[in-house]
Amino acid sequence: MTAADLAPHLRDVVGRMSVPGMTWAVVSGPRQTIGIGSAGPLGRDSIFRIASVTKPIVAVLTLRLAERGLFVLDEPIDRWLPEFADRRVLRARGAALDDTIPATRPTTIRDLLQMGSGFGWDMTATATDPLAGEFERRGLVSTWQPPVVRPDRWAQLAGPLPMAHQPGEGWLYQFSFDLLAVFLERVTRRRLDLVLRDEVLAPLDMHDTGYAIAMKNVDRVPSSWFPNRRGTFVEVAPIGDPRLMNVPVFRSAATGLLSTADDLAKFVRMLLRGGRGPRGPVISAASFDALRTVTLGESARAMSHEFLEPGVDWGLGVGVDNTARYPSSHPGRFGWDGGTGTSLWVDPEAGVGGVLLTRQGMGTPEPPEYLDAFWRAVHA
Repeated sequence: MTAADLAPHLRDVVGRMSVPGMTWAVVSGPRQTIGIGSAGPLGRDSIFRIASVTKPIVAVLTLRLAERGLFVLDEPIDRWLPEFADRRVLRARGAALDDTIPATRPTTIRDLLQMGSGFGWDMTATATDPLAGEFERRGLVSTWQPPVVRPDRWAQLAGPLPMAHQPGEGWLYQFSFDLLAVFLERVTRRRLDLVLRDEVLAPLDMHDTGYAIAMKNVDRVPSSWFPNRRGTFVEVAPIGDPRLMNVPVFRSAATGLLSTADDLAKFVRMLLRGGRGPRGPVISAASFDALRTVTLGESARAMSHEFLEPGVDWGLGVGVDNTARYPSSHPGRFGWDGGTGTSLWVDPEAGVGGVLLTRQGMGTPEPPEYLDAFWRAVHA
């Protein structure tokens, strides 16, 4: 279904949204043609806070840098991050911070891409969980916004904390990609926003994507809304927030990018072309296959399903469908969603990909109606 065809299917959905408005892109056909559409008060030129859709983009950057020989995915991170050498692991999830055993091996770059660093949101944690509480107390937690400490300070504060599981033997969402950001800045000796611009965004002509925007573009960023404990949506970031003109002190690989439907459609088209951009490969065919291949071990896969939707596994920075989730989609469809109400997925077998951007945030891991309706229409 083309972008124009989607509008009649989505108008009623937009009318039922608590915070109406969506912009979308569909990439399809033998030439991966891009179509853009919108409904409600948002338009094609809107720039959105894309939250966790940041993860697939930085995952592609990581694979590109590995291809260039800066590191090997199965190499320990200790070489660049000595703060994370000689790790300790909690004897059991939820144990006291001093109830630990030695890590059986170092943490690798692959572990970070697979959410296997031993740091992250534990869906089984109680309100008094010691490790979660200490992450909060030290200001290390990222949500739809990155932490507010500088990367080196993040490493200094997180390094002494024990892991919730042995390296690569578990799966906890989010913080592995914060650690990935610190690693990428150490290995390149540059800010992540600059490396990402030069290695991925510029080669794909994604000129409206970044961790900050110019003053002239601030008013293109709509407000963001999230449900409170009563389920009522409240504004958490205003329209045209001037703070977006400043690059954050922590350039997270987990969240924080701003982008448009046009720019993200270019990223989708690159993925549909097996990693090729308009001027040559962004990542090789081998890296493209690695991105969307599930290689989690049994224990890590079991933990991932505490968070992931049924029928979804995890590759290297992307969710991967292990069943056909929609009428004409296929196993192997991959991508990810952002908590601010954003989504980007690609179905290589069908030759179709898409992007959905809204300002209505998600309150739970379960997909909201508008998200499910959009992808059902794309894969009708």
